[in-house]
Order: sequence, then C-alpha cells, then structure tokens
Amino acid sequence: MERNASDLFVEIRALGAAMDAFERAASRALDINRSDLHALNALEHGPLSHGDLAERLGLTAGTVTTLVDRLETAGYVERQPDPNDRRRSEVALTPATYQAFARVYRPCGQAVEHALRDLERPAQRAAVEALQLATRAIHDTADSFPH
Repeated sequence: MERNASDLFVEIRALGAAMDAFERAASRALDINRSDLHALNALEHGPLSHGDLAERLGLTAGTVTTLVDRLETAGYVERQPDPNDRRRSEVALTPATYQAFARVYRPCGQAVEHALRDLERPAQRAAVEALQLATRAIHDTADSFPH
C-alpha cells in the first residue's frame, strides 16, 4: 500500500498525541506540572536568563519567577550568576535533574530505538528528514497565526 503526505500527517498527529501522553506521564513521574517540565526541557542545553526562559516558554517574567521558585524548591534548578553580567542571574538544571531525566526519558528513547531497529539506514535517514521537514512546516504554520 502506497503512503502519501496525508498519511504522514495523520501519523505525525498520532505521534504528537503519543508525545503528549508521554509528557503527562513524565510530569507525574517527576512530580511537577507540565509548564515546569517545559521549563526543564528548555534548560536542558544550558542555562538561560529569566527573560530568555520567559520568551522561550511564552510566559511573563512574573510567571517565570514563580515557576523558577517552584523548581528551585523541588531541587530541579538553581540560580547562578550570569558569567557576562554580575547584576543578572541565570537558571540552570541541577545534576539531580539530569539523573531524573535519564530515569524518565531513557526508557522512551530505548523503546523507540528498539521499535525502529529493523529499518535499514536509508529508511531511518529518510524518516529523520521527513520529521525535520514536517517539524519546520508545523512551526512555520504556528508562527503564521496572529499573536
């Protein structure tokens, strides 16, 4: 049976729903809400200022301050001096957060690898490329809506 772009979009929506369900489960496993999980994910690749974190999450500065306070109390983040401006601070993940992420995300990553292990390398590369193109198209569409 030949598949087309419409079939792919249906599967991408199903993947989105599966990721949404996983995110709910991850939030429960980490005992945080989903906004907090989104913040932790935004910080995964390095510290951010409160303002940058607010921008990434689409939240106000006040909301981010409350969110960071909550995550700091839970031991997931710490405030540290900005290396370029001592008047500012950055928010960074704690080592314990990386351990918690490994506990939660590693089994999912391993399950996906296991599910896809029989795909030939060219098919895996094509799947990655298709997902990258679809991701860009979805972001572009979302960005086209009025704010």
